[in-house]
Amino acid sequence: MKHCSTCNQTYDDTQSFCLMDGTPLTTDSEEKTVVMQSPTRKKSKIPLVLGLLCLLVLAGSGLMAWLLFNNYSRQTKNVRDNQKTEVNVKSSSALPSTPMPASTVNSLVEESSPKEDELKETSDNEDSENVTPIAWDTTPGGFKGEAGQTYTFRCPEEGTAQAIFGSDVYADYSSICTAAVHVGLINLIRGGVVTLEFRPGRSIYGSTTRYGIKSNTAGTHTRSFVVR
Repeated sequence: MKHCSTCNQTYDDTQSFCLMDGTPLTTDSEEKTVVMQSPTRKKSKIPLVLGLLCLLVLAGSGLMAWLLFNNYSRQTKNVRDNQKTEVNVKSSSALPSTPMPASTVNSLVEESSPKEDELKETSDNEDSENVTPIAWDTTPGGFKGEAGQTYTFRCPEEGTAQAIFGSDVYADYSSICTAAVHVGLINLIRGGVVTLEFRPGRSIYGSTTRYGIKSNTAGTHTRSFVVR
């Protein structure tokens, strides 16, 4: 049997077209072909996620390496600066190894030693009260005080020069006794009594060589001092 797909009329096998609308007839035994679409495979995001993780790990490793290198560079610079300061102090306090003529020695002693009137002022201060004994590496940083406040200290005999920063006016992390030698109030052998006066901070501290002591330069600091 045949039938029309438009009007659903049924005809015998001898008929080829529908008598109603002329549509070609189809047999009942013909099976409709069903076209099925194959499912579309979704692309996996795993490779993309792994790639992003690798980039993050590489970026983190690079940042860590840079931080370690930067920290190492700062530590190396600080060590070199400290070594340079120690070399300057040692070289300024070292005695010549070769013999010198007596006239040259006498001239150097006269040049590097404070004058008698300056030493007299120091000896007069020795009788004053409230004199605090200190070591040659003592700095004013451990003492409280505003600009204008004074302290009196006694520097021991047979001293060793320490680092100082400035000239006449010193940063408060400088050695008090060594600054007094640099000014010419006392010397390393005798020591003596000195009075410290706090001053405001400065933007820069210069470097000079006096009485066998070489001071160092320094940048901005919040508090200074003078010795008198």
